[in-house]
Amino acid sequence: MEPTTDAPGPRAEHHEHVPGPALSRWVERAVGYRISGFPAGVHVGMPSGSVTLVVPLDELLTVADAGRPPTAYGSVLAGLAAAPTLIHHDGTQHGIQLALRPVAARALFGLPAAEISARSHELVDVAGRGAGPLRERLHATDSWAERFELVDAWLTGLLDAAPRTGAPDPEVDEAWRLITASGGALPIREVATRVGWSMRRLQARFGGEFGVSPKTAAVVARFERSVPLVAAGRMSLADVATRCGWADHAHMDRDWRALAGTSPTRWRTDDVLAH
Repeated sequence: MEPTTDAPGPRAEHHEHVPGPALSRWVERAVGYRISGFPAGVHVGMPSGSVTLVVPLDELLTVADAGRPPTAYGSVLAGLAAAPTLIHHDGTQHGIQLALRPVAARALFGLPAAEISARSHELVDVAGRGAGPLRERLHATDSWAERFELVDAWLTGLLDAAPRTGAPDPEVDEAWRLITASGGALPIREVATRVGWSMRRLQARFGGEFGVSPKTAAVVARFERSVPLVAAGRMSLADVATRCGWADHAHMDRDWRALAGTSPTRWRTDDVLAH
């Protein structure tokens, strides 16, 4: 894929990758990116329903989790969270980012997603020393196709080597599916009823597996639906709120401030990497 612009000044290119069948169950999305020429600033890493893995190229990735100082990472793995991650940049970003389904934490790293939730981690601390050379190999080629092949091979190796910790309770897995498939619209009490558990049991088991409550997962699912609509700017914010299941614009705005640390309007204006 060619860069999205050939004009002088800010440049951005994004390369989508579809993993093979062995990985598609675990990897929701894979993107290669290179941006340059933008003003230095802080990019808001939005909460999502995915475990995020980023391998930066050229420079380390400087990240500040909620309540923590900025930290430079060689490669970063971030668990599910209900607060923004602030990415400090000099106007240039280059690397590969993967959105992993939460159940992939067990398959790839031998632990539930709850153990890495709410903060960022150096990848080698979770995946082991074998993650160390990955960034060097990716940096050694300019071919995005080769880079994605390297990532796929590394992930496949993790699948083969990860400790077998078992699958989450099927009820937990189904609860996650119901919440995300509905975009956060299905009431949590209905989710509990459908999986055959009490609210108390659902909350305990769900939080123990994913590190967030069912209610938080629903709010994040609703929020995640709204982000591309807000970024595109083609709909009024009131219409975005209605489409994504909020009672009104004010309700959406409150959740945005909690999850992104800013309002939709200010994010779209201030975050130069948001689009």
